[in-house]
This record gives sequence, structure tokens and C-alpha cells, in this order.
Amino acid sequence: MAAQQIEKSSFPPLFDVGVIWRTLWQRRLTVLASVGVAVLLAIAYLAVTKPTYTATASILIDPRDARSTRFESVLPGIGPDSAAVASQVFVIESRDLLMAVFESEGLADDPEFTDGGLLSFLGSGGTGKDTAFKRFEKRVSVERAGLTYVIEVSMKSESADKAARIANAIVDYYKAGLAGDRENANSDVSALLADRVGSLQKNVAEAERAAGDFKVRHGLLDAAAGGTLQSQIDQVTVQVIAARAGADQAKDKYDQALAAGASPAGLARLSQIVSSDAIDTLRTDYNQRAAALASAETIYQSRHPTIRRLRSELEKTAGLMGSEAGRIKQELNAKYDLSTQTVAALEAKLETLRETSRTADAARVELRRLEATAQAARTVLDDVLKRTEETSQMRGLQLSEAKVIGFAAPPVQPTWPTPLLLLPVSAALGLLVGAGIAVVRGPVDKGERGFGPDPDDAAITPLASRRVPARSEVVPISLGRYELPGLASAGASSRIRAMRRRFLQRGGEAFSQETLKLVRRILALLTEHAPPYVLLVSPLRNAPDAKLAGAMIGIGLQQAGQNVLVVELSGTPRPGQPDAAPELGAGVFINGASGLPTLVRAFDGDKGRREPFVLGAGLADAGDYDFVLLLGPSLADADWDAALFPDVECVLFVLDAADDVAEANGLLHQRLGNEGAARSATLVLDAERAAGAANDAVVRWRRSAR
Repeated sequence: MAAQQIEKSSFPPLFDVGVIWRTLWQRRLTVLASVGVAVLLAIAYLAVTKPTYTATASILIDPRDARSTRFESVLPGIGPDSAAVASQVFVIESRDLLMAVFESEGLADDPEFTDGGLLSFLGSGGTGKDTAFKRFEKRVSVERAGLTYVIEVSMKSESADKAARIANAIVDYYKAGLAGDRENANSDVSALLADRVGSLQKNVAEAERAAGDFKVRHGLLDAAAGGTLQSQIDQVTVQVIAARAGADQAKDKYDQALAAGASPAGLARLSQIVSSDAIDTLRTDYNQRAAALASAETIYQSRHPTIRRLRSELEKTAGLMGSEAGRIKQELNAKYDLSTQTVAALEAKLETLRETSRTADAARVELRRLEATAQAARTVLDDVLKRTEETSQMRGLQLSEAKVIGFAAPPVQPTWPTPLLLLPVSAALGLLVGAGIAVVRGPVDKGERGFGPDPDDAAITPLASRRVPARSEVVPISLGRYELPGLASAGASSRIRAMRRRFLQRGGEAFSQETLKLVRRILALLTEHAPPYVLLVSPLRNAPDAKLAGAMIGIGLQQAGQNVLVVELSGTPRPGQPDAAPELGAGVFINGASGLPTLVRAFDGDKGRREPFVLGAGLADAGDYDFVLLLGPSLADADWDAALFPDVECVLFVLDAADDVAEANGLLHQRLGNEGAARSATLVLDAERAAGAANDAVVRWRRSAR
């Protein structure tokens, strides 16, 4: 439809409103009779039906939980959740709650619920308490008011007082059930907690006993024992450090003493390391004797007795100094050995303390675990005892979250039946039924009208005279007469272009509507199946008539949203034949005149013989189209044979305005027979009476006589 855009308002209606209106007017007595019967039935129903009253009580599910104490509720309120509020509707409608109301109100013996009416009279209504309860259950309605917290409980009954009483009873039972659930929950929890107190107390005693035994077994009676042991470790560590420093210092002094030697100079260095009076005295004596020897050598000769005596005394003093230096070295070595032993003893003591600390740490870890277990058991016991006391004190202190905001009152007016509603609805239904009957019966025949002309017949221009076929002959369906735009003397392409312009231009709505009506009549002749639908358009004598009719039908189908392919069956053009067949093409092309996809296929085979046109063999991509229009040869052609078109579902024969309809029908029956004529139709093409006239004045079509 992209190439042929037209306004939607130019489409004809799906059905002819005028025809339906005329049918309804002709069958108006039937419609009025149907309305009268429906109203009388409604009045009779009102007379025999007992009135039903509906009483409604309103409940507010308050999501706020009123608390009289700070205790946590065992069973909390319904809450503000929308799904939770909606669930209360099903709680009220539950069988247990309704059965409690049913039994408390004594409805099992109420005739309103035990009497099944006509069904019980026929023996299919059922009896007994269960059947009465089902009838009662159907009359209870529980609905939530939108997304609010309000729930409406309605009860239908033949008695207004009974309806209000039962609705209020349902609400009372629901409220009592909520309060009972909370009280039962408190009692159950209290009993359960009381049962667990004894076992929890036993667990606490066992845990504390295990912690005490562990303390005694590992000597952890003083909680500060771990701190005292750590202090000892710290003190010994300090002592070890001091001992190591002393040992290092003693070793350094010993090494320096060894390095100093026993000479007087070494003895001088040794005096710097160790403070000793003997060394100081020996050094002074040595220095004095050395000075005396030096003074004597200046006076006496080396062999002088004084010199020898002084030298002997000086050597003796030096020997004493060497002995003293050896003694000091032994003393320093002894001190070094003692320091080393002291360090080893302290380190051993420190390692012992550390091992004791590690053992104590492991014991304290286990002790903390045991104490934590005992503390947890005491905490649980305290919580259980506290909760037990709370639940025992909460009995009777919790308020119900369901509040009645509207008690059911006995209604004044019945809810059913309602005359103001029932009578108009029955009249409307009667009108619809009567109109349906009138449309099904169709227009009134002439024999039924008795006298007076048919308004449709007055506007129909009669066709050419025709003979009345015998009753045994099947006459093809006549699709009417159509006046096409363009000059009659012009070629087919020119007239097709004029037809296409008429579809597109303003003022051509009538022509478009008549064409689409023709398309609908053609579609009514087809059998429903998967596309494509194959239609054969064949002229009676004039070959261009097939192109004109094919273009008009193809454009109409395209306007209706269908995918159409026009297949021109081309043979050898005869000399002097107007609008000779175009040249054969290799594929589908868009016809410049009609704007339709067109395919030209050879129809004449070897030596002029015509082969049957098979859709699958002649057109490989036929499945892409909804309709295939075959523009076939003239019916007057001696070689025309219906067997050449096995895939055709409907044959459309195009007649000229000058053709004799009786002669055409006879020729059609001769070529097709009764079976072929039953799936064929004829339409008459004529030129416009006045070119350029308004379409609604020049386009005509009529049915053929039945």
C-alpha cells in the first residue's frame, strides 16, 4: 500500500449500514416483539422473585500496635504490609470461622438455607447440613476496600434483620479469634519457657562446676596469678640482661689484662683496668729504684757493688710486678667465669618461667572458654526467666488491632431484584436479540412485502435482456456493473492510469468504496486456506477488458492491505490486436500503469500448443503473495479450456456493456458446465457517462437477478 496511499476515511465500512438499517426497519415488528417478550419476562421475574437484602459491616485493620508495657509481644500485630492485610480477607472467609457462625446462629435449621427451591424439587439441590452451609457460604462476601486497611463483610439474606445479625456475628467472631490467638500464644510460650527453666538451670550449674574444677586442677585459683608470673619473668629478664652485661665487661677486662702483659708499661695499663694498691706500691717502688739506679750509674761504674745491688732490687721489684699482674689476670678470669655461670643460671630460670607461663596461658584459654560457657548459660537462663515473667504478666494486656468502624444495620431497600435496573437491561437485551433475529432472517422478500416497490430496485438500472436459464443450469454469480474512468476509445494502459488517479485524487471516495465492495464479494466466493489465492480474470471477447478488470481488482486488494501479483499470460500477438502482450520478462516488475507487481509468462508452448499453468511450476515465489491474478485469454477463443488453469479457485469473466448477458451465460455454461459455473462470476465494465463527473453520481453496480 506504500505506492497507493489513501486516507482511511475513503475505505468503505466493513458492512453496509444502509442494508442493515433497511433490514431492521422491515423486520421492526420482530424487534418490537422481542423487546416486549423480554420486558414481560423481567416483570414476571420481579413478581415471583423474593427480595434479597444485603447488610455490610466494616472493619479497620489498624497497623499500629498499642502497647501498655515495654514488653515485646509474643504474637505481634498484623502490620502495615498490604499482603498481610489482604490475607485477613481469606481468614474471614475461612471455613472454620464461617462454620462457627453458622452453628452459633442456628442456621442449620433455617429454611432459607435448607430449602433448595426448584433444584430441591427436581431432586438435584442436595440436603443436609453441608449443603445448607454451602448456601450460607455463597451469601457471605468479604472484600477489601481498595488498598486501604478497611475490610467490608457483607451478608445477603431474605430478611434484613437476619442479614445484619449474621454480618455482625462474623465480625465478632473474627475479633474474638484475633484476641484468642494472642492469648493462646502467650499461654503456649509461657508453658514452653517454664519447661525449659529447669534444664537451663542444670546447664548453668554444670558449666560453673566445670570452670571451678579446672581452676583447682591447674592451680589458677588467683585471678592475678598470670600477672605475678609475668612480673617474675620481667625481673629475671632484667637480671639476665645485667648479668650478660657484667660477663661481657669481665671478659673485656680479662682480654685487656692479657694484652697488657707483665712489663712495667703493661702494669701501668693494667692499673688503668683494675684498681689495686699493690700494683700502685710496686710501681712506685720500681720507679724509685729505677731513679736510684740511674743516679748511681752516673757516679759509679757498672761493676760497682751499689750498681749491682740497685739492679738486683730493681729486677726483684719487676718480678713482684709480674706476679701481681698474673694474680690480677687470674682474678679477672675467675670473675668472668662466675659471670658466665650467673648468666646461664638466670637464662635457665627465665626459660623455666616462660614454660610455666605457656602452660598457664593454655590453661587460662580453656578456663575462659569454660567461664564463657557458664556466662552464656547464665545469660540464657536470665532471659528465659525474664521472658517467662513478661509473658505471664501480658495476659489480658494486649489490644486487638481489628476495630469495627461500621456495624451492620438492617437495610431498608433490597439489593435484588432492582426494577430500575432490570427493566432497562431486559429491554436492551430484547432489542439486541430482536435485531440479531432480524439480521439473520435478512431483508423481506417481495412475496413477504405483499405490495410496493423495493427501494433498492428503483435505483438499479436493468442490464440487457437475457434469457432465463433452465432450473438445471447453474448461472454464474453476477458481481454487477462498473463504470470505469477514462475514454472508451483510449488504450487499456491509459484507462488504468485514469483509474489509479481516481483512487488517489480527492472526490474518488465513491469509486474506491465500490471497488472495495467488489473485492469483498469476491473474497466471499473463496474457501479459507493458506495463501496465495489464485483468481483467473478472462474477458468474454475484448482482451483489454481483462487488464482493466484485473487492475481494478488488484488495486482494490492492495488498498485492503493484501500483497497482490498480476500474472499476464502472453501468447503470440495476433495482427491488428490492440494492446498486444508485452515482451516476456525474467522476473517481477512494477507495472507503470497500475503500480502492481506484474509478471509476464508465456502461455503458448511449442507449435502453438498451450500448456496448463501450474502455480508451483509457473511461479516459484508465489508463497510471498496473498493473491495471484491471472489475466487469461478470451472466452471466445476456441482454445480456451478450464483444464489449462488447475490452480484457479474462482474465474471472473469480464463482459462489455454491449454484450448480451443471456448469450454470455450460455457460452459460460457451454465451456464450464454446472460445476465450473458454480465457482465463477461475471462483472460488466462500462465507460463513464460523463468524464470528470462526481464519482458518487457516475459509479453504479447492481446484482444480477436471482
